[in-house]
Amino acid sequence: MTDSAAAASPAAAPAVSRPEPWVIETREGGVAVLTLNNPAQMNALAFELMTALHDAFRRAEADPEVRAILVTGAGRGFCAGAQFGGPTFGQGAAIGERIRTGINPLIAAMNASAKPVVTAVNGPAAGAGVGLALAGDIAVAGRSALFLLSFARLGAALDGGTSWAVQRAVGSARARGLALLAHRLDGQAAADWGLVWKCVEDAALMDEAMAIARQLADGPPVSLALIKGQIEGARVSSLAEALEAEAEAQAAAFVTEDLREGAAAFVEKRKPVFRGR
Repeated sequence: MTDSAAAASPAAAPAVSRPEPWVIETREGGVAVLTLNNPAQMNALAFELMTALHDAFRRAEADPEVRAILVTGAGRGFCAGAQFGGPTFGQGAAIGERIRTGINPLIAAMNASAKPVVTAVNGPAAGAGVGLALAGDIAVAGRSALFLLSFARLGAALDGGTSWAVQRAVGSARARGLALLAHRLDGQAAADWGLVWKCVEDAALMDEAMAIARQLADGPPVSLALIKGQIEGARVSSLAEALEAEAEAQAAAFVTEDLREGAAAFVEKRKPVFRGR
């Protein structure tokens, strides 16, 4: 359960028909851009939005022309968590199953994706919105970004993968402070703490995030997927296990056409053209 107001009072979700898509899907070269589209509610995580984002993410993953995925929010906020005024807060113990079928599969899919995932945090990210911001590989925050684990203010427990992602990013002491005190962290502090890759001016956020996504999209897909798996696996491995995993991954990389292309481009002092083979 999450908080729909990162920095202001919560607003109830209006009961109106919705002709607009919950998620806007666009393409820029090999980058699929997925934009949460509930700006009136600061992109609060209605169940329909979570489902639409998961569906859009699966489409991007299945598309061979997509080499990187960029997730951001429409309007002045990235994702403010659950909507007040909706059915969420009347569900009681049944909320566990809604989480299992809603936010959990989405967070798991983003973390497990073989394709690089970039998140552009444009304003407040609260509650499970923090988990969403951290579910990709590289998070870029705008100057106006705000990270708030608001659960304790509601009498709720952590969700959206925040118990896992925040502690791994900033360590146990800071994770406890952020969660237990519901401490607000601005974009620059989030970068200073290592919660996100970098903080940039709001006007430069999408350009910076897109530049990163394009670089990843132009990179060697097999290599990037292997590196993602290595970093993830090494978190729970011994040194001996990590060394063996590195040998196995390198053996897999060295039989690809991309490896030969990368080596040739290095010798010839030109930009490599990676094809994912």
